[in-house]
Amino acid sequence: MAQEKLARAATLDRTYVSMIERGVRSPTIRTVVRLAEVLDVRPSEIVQRMEDLLPNRRRSAQADMRPPNPRM
Repeated sequence: MAQEKLARAATLDRTYVSMIERGVRSPTIRTVVRLAEVLDVRPSEIVQRMEDLLPNRRRSAQADMRPPNPRM
């Protein structure tokens, strides 16, 4: 879907959608939900795809911050 069409359907400014896409701005959870509704996906799917784009070192640093799993 084109940015302009997505922005219009989610009642967001096209430049804001562009900035989110480029990683210049971070969307609020409300914005993620609005985008998910327009794209007909779960908000968690958008978040997962964003996480998948993080550099490996950042993902592993985030994993280090999680509390240990007591079942392990």
